[in-house]
Amino acid sequence: MADEKRVFSPTGVDELLNGWLIHAHKSRDRHDEAARIYAKGQFSLGIPSLIVSTIVGTSVFSTFAADGKIQWWVGALSLAAAVMVALQTFMDFAGRSDKHRSCAVKYKSAIRCLEQLKVRRGDGETLSKDEVDDVRSSLDTLEDAAPVVMPSIFDKIEKKYQDMKYVQDAIGLYAK
Repeated sequence: MADEKRVFSPTGVDELLNGWLIHAHKSRDRHDEAARIYAKGQFSLGIPSLIVSTIVGTSVFSTFAADGKIQWWVGALSLAAAVMVALQTFMDFAGRSDKHRSCAVKYKSAIRCLEQLKVRRGDGETLSKDEVDDVRSSLDTLEDAAPVVMPSIFDKIEKKYQDMKYVQDAIGLYAK
């Protein structure tokens, strides 16, 4: 699904705002989901590495008077702890989670802006070219700064939106 590309050809400002609003909702959901996954990863790797490191630290004292079997287990646990700590550092789950969470918050802000513009349009107001350009520029900047979302998350959110009625209606805005 991630490989499928559609050409968006809105015929007016209302269709353009609808398309941008759907895109912003999807992007917010993608980054929110990524932040949650990375936060889980931080704990699922961090807690075991903490436990194993603690066991190794306390076991070292018993190895002085122990036989070779206990020393072997302490060595194996020590290696496991070192690997988990290295993975935790390399994967930087906390940092990645924060970046995606921050991006999701910025998309939520863009959604509120787009919703406000849609209300103004619904009240009969005409938006200036500069207002529309500012929104586009803001979305472009946000997209450029956003961290990459894993394909599995991307596909999960696309599937979620495929099942939503208003998205199905909006897909009619796309040229095939």
